[in-house]
Amino acid sequence: MEKFDFWDFKLRLDDYFFEIVNFALRFIFFLKGINGRYSFMQKNIKLKNIYDHQRAFLVANGPSLKKQDLKLLKNEITFFVNRSFLHEDYAYIRPTYHIFVDPKLATGEWEITMLDEVLKKNPDVIFFLNYKWYFLDKFKPYIKNKNFNIYWVNSSLFTTPFHKNRKIDLTTITYGSAVTGVAFMASIYMGVNNFYFIGQDGNGLCYELTEGESHFYGTNPENHLKTPKHIVKDLYMMHLSLKNWGYFSDYCKKIGFNAFNCTEGGIFNMFERRKYEDIMNDK
Repeated sequence: MEKFDFWDFKLRLDDYFFEIVNFALRFIFFLKGINGRYSFMQKNIKLKNIYDHQRAFLVANGPSLKKQDLKLLKNEITFFVNRSFLHEDYAYIRPTYHIFVDPKLATGEWEITMLDEVLKKNPDVIFFLNYKWYFLDKFKPYIKNKNFNIYWVNSSLFTTPFHKNRKIDLTTITYGSAVTGVAFMASIYMGVNNFYFIGQDGNGLCYELTEGESHFYGTNPENHLKTPKHIVKDLYMMHLSLKNWGYFSDYCKKIGFNAFNCTEGGIFNMFERRKYEDIMNDK
């Protein structure tokens, strides 16, 4: 008889808990959407399979980006996130998509003018934003401004081992793992065949706790205000993120979606590693 392992049991228990949460989130989304409240998300059907059997790149903001030549990404299908517009090559690359879903943009902890800065450097960019913000007054000018091409996504669901046979649908509530998870889910929905992570170090919090640079641009100023309680929460979220990405990796194998990690270093080892330069030479 296999020896009982408390921590394996605890991790499995968490999976059941989050699956119950997923059921509740789906039900609430359904109830609120009965009267057409989320009809604006139907626009996302335009993205279905638009990149059938093409490749795409997710550029996260890890410090490893300083070791890689991002200029090679020009004319590729690219997803950039959060403060990545600070990268010196951003305006040259002109990424296809830019993603913000962190609540900080809605609460004011991040300036909403970040959207303007992105558009100034990249006039043709397409935004993915948190669907909750569609109803906030501070976002209405951006909705009315035709220069901002926005798709609104609900990536509230937690990844669990029980989602293997479920399809990704951006017109409704779906899975995600923070901002980079949105890029991942969107690529699957868009029909991408080969997906590559860059700058997804996975250990930014470790740098932060040791007063190192957690991002290619240094650190996020708001992180210097964290209390021990915030740090405990962040450590738990880091554990949950790594666990969820492991489930994403299993999901990829199930649906035949090829995802590779081209990050220089880091701990993001649930996806097969490939050399960034080799990928860029193989067009």
